[in-house]
Amino acid sequence: MTYLLIAIITSTLIIVTFRIFKHFNIEIVQAISVNYLVASSFGFLIAPESFSITAIVGSNWFPFAILVGLTLINAFNFFALSAQKVGVAVTAISSRMSVVIPVILGFILFGDNCNLIKIVGIVIALIAFYLTFKKKEKISFQKKYFILPLLLFLAVGANDSLMKFTEHFYIEGDFVLFLATAFFFALIFGLFVLGFKIKKQKFAIKNVIAGIIIGLLNWWSTLYFLKGLDVFEVSVFIPIYNVSVVALSAIVGFFIFKEKLRLLNWIGILMAIGAITMISLA
Repeated sequence: MTYLLIAIITSTLIIVTFRIFKHFNIEIVQAISVNYLVASSFGFLIAPESFSITAIVGSNWFPFAILVGLTLINAFNFFALSAQKVGVAVTAISSRMSVVIPVILGFILFGDNCNLIKIVGIVIALIAFYLTFKKKEKISFQKKYFILPLLLFLAVGANDSLMKFTEHFYIEGDFVLFLATAFFFALIFGLFVLGFKIKKQKFAIKNVIAGIIIGLLNWWSTLYFLKGLDVFEVSVFIPIYNVSVVALSAIVGFFIFKEKLRLLNWIGILMAIGAITMISLA
């Protein structure tokens, strides 16, 4: 349970931190680039045992670390593009709805327990995602951009599924080294994708500091997410994790940032709490 709580709190703090960055005009591209550098470096620094590049490359999980690094940066880029072209609400909903991919995988591949209470809880969680993010304004966007939230849905679902697959079949306690390696490749892929944007900008110390903060939060969030997958069934952990982050973020936004929540949003938060209870009981 400790792993789940830490993953939820640190993930919520990442969302809150990005919200605060708006007030300081942080350049997100620079902060994200520094974030991957910090997360990877920190991981290698705190690795519990001595290691070598040869040992890492020879590990069973090495190819999957590369794939996770690729899905991490792809999910980030799709999230950024979708938020810009389609809107934050649709983007947030599509990223959270991706829980269905690892949940289905859990039932088919990992033999997760499947019962009526859990299924109903997961369905309620999906409805809670929609209601919590539902805005009063009518959502409209160009049809050609419909592919962006779909790609985000697939990228986030693939990333969560890959992490569970690797944890289940290949990682034997090497959580720190695996994650540090995955973040390293996310950095490499990220520099290829974002490099041309960085060249046009001047690095500012505030963006570096922001990247360090996000990098450390991202490290602990992802590490305990990975450890939580090792302890819980994926069909339990990921829905509870996602719906908790959504509900907690909305509540923090209401009390700290004075963001308005409609009745439907509060109903979504209450449904999220109900979903957590049902899935936990299952």
